Amino acid sequence: MKRSIVIMTVAAIVAAGCGPAPTAPGSGMGQVTEGDGMSDLSGNSDKEDETVGGEEEMIPVCYAIVRVGDVSFAIDYEDNSSAQEFKERINRAPLTVDMQDYGNFEKVGDLPWDLPTNDEEITTVPGDLILYQGNKITVYYDENTWRFTKLGHLNATEEEIKEVFGGEDDITAEFYMEWTE
Repeated sequence: MKRSIVIMTVAAIVAAGCGPAPTAPGSGMGQVTEGDGMSDLSGNSDKEDETVGGEEEMIPVCYAIVRVGDVSFAIDYEDNSSAQEFKERINRAPLTVDMQDYGNFEKVGDLPWDLPTNDEEITTVPGDLILYQGNKITVYYDENTWRFTKLGHLNATEEEIKEVFGGEDDITAEFYMEWTE
């Protein structure tokens, strides 16, 4: 019975937008560690423990990740059609985006496709992942108020966000899905 629960849970995670446990482009998750409160695609926190035959089994879960250099952060997604489409796209294939600094508060780069927008006036905070004009992705490292579509938030401290995304230098960000072990 418990084994069938484990199988059904893994099947639900796969259906939620993370294909078979792929090998992610990175060799590790940098800032992201197991047990750090990350949310998986199904909205669960961390890995689930199941007892099967008296032994605990860990259920793998899939996370969306953004990596800059050797530092990676999990992405906690918003509940909107834009975020859902973005998740589905990076689940099909990892996405690499060259990002430039704008206004000393964000890094912005072009997406290779358009996404549906769900714009609303918001004030960003460091770590917000924003869709701008349906075809640009932005990571904020400071505040700004405008009509945006919020895709999610990076699971990191303000200091970690500013260290990786802050400053005038251009960066290359890689967005992909990764399974826990």
